[in-house]
Amino acid sequence: MYRKLFPLLFLAALIGLIFLQKEAVLPFSKWIASTGIFLEDSGDEGSRIANSTPMTNHAFNQCNIAIRNDINEEFSISFPAEPLQSWSLGNYKYLVNADIELTKASGESFFRKYACQIQYDQGSDMNGVTDSDNWDISGLSGISSL
Repeated sequence: MYRKLFPLLFLAALIGLIFLQKEAVLPFSKWIASTGIFLEDSGDEGSRIANSTPMTNHAFNQCNIAIRNDINEEFSISFPAEPLQSWSLGNYKYLVNADIELTKASGESFFRKYACQIQYDQGSDMNGVTDSDNWDISGLSGISSL
């Protein structure tokens, strides 16, 4: 008897779950998303367009300091005056893209392009913007093979 009812009960339970999700769970999720309860307003807006601001310039300098500390001493490094592109991702996170020139002791030189994702930990307090301890690099690519 139960074997004959099992497919029917399974189908009824499946339809009930789909109905519950459509009529209760999904509207509740949409309501939560529309309230903005999970949004963080730090005052630092992100941009989809590459731009140069004082903070992206500080981020560029901090990325260069981190690269100088990470690169093997057999290379001398020449940093450009400004990055190729830099983006403010919002909430004091920045993405910097630049070229550096590396020269080996033998005199051979080559260029490497890097991307650095970095965040300023002090928020809107700009007093420590030049201190490397107030910056956190979450990603650095392009120079890991050196």
